[in-house]
Amino acid sequence: MARDVVVIGATVAGLTAARRLASEGFGVTVLDPNPEGASVGIGHGVSACAHASTVANMAAAYGPTSAHEHVRRNLAGMAEIRRVIASGGVAHSEVTLQDHSLGFALARELRDVAALITDSGAEVELLEISDNHRSGAWLSSQAVALDPAVYGAALASQAATAGAVIRYDTTVTHLQRRDGVSLVSHRNNLAWARELDVTRAAAVVDTLGISPWGRIAEVAPSQWVPVIRCRTAEPINAVTLLAGPPVWMIRPDGDEVILLGVKTSPEAYPGAAEELRRWATASLGASEMREAHMVIDPSDHGRPAAGASAIPGGFYARGNGRGELMNGTASGTWLASLLIGSGQHDVALPLSSRMRAQARSVGHRLRRR
Repeated sequence: MARDVVVIGATVAGLTAARRLASEGFGVTVLDPNPEGASVGIGHGVSACAHASTVANMAAAYGPTSAHEHVRRNLAGMAEIRRVIASGGVAHSEVTLQDHSLGFALARELRDVAALITDSGAEVELLEISDNHRSGAWLSSQAVALDPAVYGAALASQAATAGAVIRYDTTVTHLQRRDGVSLVSHRNNLAWARELDVTRAAAVVDTLGISPWGRIAEVAPSQWVPVIRCRTAEPINAVTLLAGPPVWMIRPDGDEVILLGVKTSPEAYPGAAEELRRWATASLGASEMREAHMVIDPSDHGRPAAGASAIPGGFYARGNGRGELMNGTASGTWLASLLIGSGQHDVALPLSSRMRAQARSVGHRLRRR
């Protein structure tokens, strides 16, 4: 089988890229080793233009240019999320994001961070409080909150409707690059399946870290996040980010509230979960608590590892960039633009792939008429 692009992993990043590429007429196959929906419906389900702590860390580590690029990719990702929501009628809520992720910082400290965000095209407001009891500042912006599993199902459905072929329970076993074409060997997970299928593609997008370039992009071991769903003594209407520990995000979800703790190692998880429980009871009067946890990929100062590899035809999204709603969508949208050639980069797909995509796109429009 010959395709223009093979996407490894039906993650948020993988399906976002597949949806965009298939909508442009490219032949796309998505291969995922997990059952349907297992790779995409994860995370806290909140998307926003930026977090103050992430922008500050990125600017300090890499300079303002990287921080600007991060916000711009997030804005493109949010636009993509809204398109998926509109096309699929996905239930969601528009919420205010109160960003205290730098702690109760002074206004002058946050002013530079706010400028980095607004200079990138996003809308954010600097707010300040000062009284006899406390003083500090934070950033306020608009965000979208939704159920990640519902969104993931809509994203997969739209990618398939656009023409992407999605194969679950399929494990990629080998990758080769020959004469400008990638050979992707894969096998169905059924115990009695013995035959290898081979799909030829002009490019491979790896969101699971199994390719040479995807493994190189691995940044650190996975981390655990304690999660509590509960009811609170007072209603909560806004999403709040805190510097933590023990809590990082407070998110309303209907009549309930979802609390996310800070990232930790599996060994330190029990202690972090207990600390989050105590905080929820003491600070929010939490009741009817139900506990869970998320296992997530870390990122480097908030920057997901995503890009084109030195190996021709290879593209990857790792770290939080593969599965979490905001970073995953931002990474998938950017990778698709890279392959399509609509960004400020050389066109990655060869002329033959673009010609086939154009012909399919024109044919589709003519059939619709």
